[in-house]
Amino acid sequence: MTEAPQQNALYPSRSGAGAMLGRQLYQRIPSPSILLGITPSGVEIAASASQAMGCRFDVIVGAHVRMDKTEIVGAMAEDGDAIIDQRFEPGFSQIDALQEAVDRARRVIKSERVLFRGQRAIKSLEGMNVVVVDGHVTSPWKLLAAAIAAKELGALRIWAAAAVSTQSVQERIRARRIEFVCPSILMDAKGHALPFGDANDPSAERLKSIVVARQAA
Repeated sequence: MTEAPQQNALYPSRSGAGAMLGRQLYQRIPSPSILLGITPSGVEIAASASQAMGCRFDVIVGAHVRMDKTEIVGAMAEDGDAIIDQRFEPGFSQIDALQEAVDRARRVIKSERVLFRGQRAIKSLEGMNVVVVDGHVTSPWKLLAAAIAAKELGALRIWAAAAVSTQSVQERIRARRIEFVCPSILMDAKGHALPFGDANDPSAERLKSIVVARQAA
């Protein structure tokens, strides 16, 4: 039996993807600007993009709202309210489960904030042009939740960006009248099997993201 050919990575590394994204953002985002990497998958991308732009960088902590291990129905970021998919219509028997999912996401954010930022607050966004950044995006909710949180924290104007995204994510973000920047838009709703050439190890990626985030202080 012939083995299926391995899919090539879209980018050689996450830092390389961030550098490319940064070059695109540099043409569009006026000063003063700051890039906020969404934890954990947007941190390294945003850090590299900010270096390419020569602008400030920080992290914004977000979490998906999950009804189970696979079903994502929304997200939240920092101390903002949860944003829930309007197409998700919970039955009466699911209301308590949805509230538990929101509470669980809030607890995740609280613990992740300590890991990624320690005791310090997010850098001031007052009067700043803010770009919320993620890596490989197949769901719009963390980007949208981060955009809402940034607005509540005083951002002057907000963009969303990702290194890789699906067409459906782009459409749903732009439907909220948020400008979206992404160099690689995919038609497949599942995204790309190998977006980055780095080792595909979630634990290693998470650890590196924490190190990069702590360096932002």
